[in-house]
Amino acid sequence: MRLFISITVPKELEDYCRQIQRRFPGMKNVDEFHLTVQFLGDNIGENFLPRITDALKSITFEPFEIKLGEARKFPSEFRPNGVWIDCDGGDALRDLADRIRKAMDKIGFRPDKPFAAHITLGRYKKPPVPEIQKRGSRLQLIATPQKEKKTFLVDRFYLMQSQLTPEGPEYKNLAEFPTA
Repeated sequence: MRLFISITVPKELEDYCRQIQRRFPGMKNVDEFHLTVQFLGDNIGENFLPRITDALKSITFEPFEIKLGEARKFPSEFRPNGVWIDCDGGDALRDLADRIRKAMDKIGFRPDKPFAAHITLGRYKKPPVPEIQKRGSRLQLIATPQKEKKTFLVDRFYLMQSQLTPEGPEYKNLAEFPTA
């Protein structure tokens, strides 16, 4: 099984995410929006599920808000692989991510990369040629900043399964971990 731990974007913000997706043509858009806290791996046996869920059940946290920031091309504006929305959950989000990652590390699941709070909107098969505009003697990318800030309450996180298909990933919620 391909597993990860995530915070799901509430239904009321899905339209907002789709509006932003439309600002980046040529991208293979995701259909379900979430913030990945930790990717666990591609080939995890079902026998590991009880250990994972037991470790995650031990994590307590208080509800907190996440603020959605700007949409950004990653890894760079000049050769993007995709687009994400920056997320800011302050110390509360960093603390929750740290607790989850420590709990997973104790049972043998080490993070594959540092935590970066974001919601992926889509990916490019072929990076687009950036639009550039000449200003004075410099070339600058035409930015698409998001001025309207949205927030949502985090009062739970999920253990998710992802199955990769030619049409894109399909997600299944395996376990939910609400605040105490």
